[in-house]
Amino acid sequence: MLQPECEPLMQTIQTFAQDIEEVDFRIGALEAEAMELNPLQYLVAQRRVDSLLWVKHARRDKWDNAMSQLAICRSAQPAHHNF
Repeated sequence: MLQPECEPLMQTIQTFAQDIEEVDFRIGALEAEAMELNPLQYLVAQRRVDSLLWVKHARRDKWDNAMSQLAICRSAQPAHHNF
């Protein structure tokens, strides 16, 4: 069970996970749309995909950082020590 001190981190992690899922959905939609475009329009769509990939990686970095902070928070809680 999470201690109250760790709960805000869990909420942050869930928010980042939802953001990543939404970006993945948008990337998938753009890629599907781009397949039906002419070459010039495809290049424009690909730039939008690349931009979304950058956003996804930035969110993933923040998610990774929050997961590390959660691990630290959990390890600081006495209930998580197995002696």
